[in-house]
Amino acid sequence: MSSLTLEELSRLYLGQTTTDGNGRELSVYDLEDSAARSEFSRAALSMSLTQLRAYRAKQVFTGRGRPPRQLEAAELIERLQQNDQAIGYLPQDSARGLKILYRVPP
Repeated sequence: MSSLTLEELSRLYLGQTTTDGNGRELSVYDLEDSAARSEFSRAALSMSLTQLRAYRAKQVFTGRGRPPRQLEAAELIERLQQNDQAIGYLPQDSARGLKILYRVPP
């Protein structure tokens, strides 16, 4: 996979799909609560963290999905380096050496 559209990224993080455009199963990871998580939620998903938590709680309650696993930044970087089917987001200065599929505009 060389890139993602904002729509694909949103669908992955909202639990509407778990595969890429080629049908490969992806492992989607979320950062633990942080400024970067809040910014990602606002910019990529058009939701506040409160709205996102409510959306995910409804998904779990209705059996329609599970939220991505939350990791600390260091563990997320390790997962991304070890698994080419792992998707996560980081502040730009933390993403050195990783493949960037989508840059969230400021």
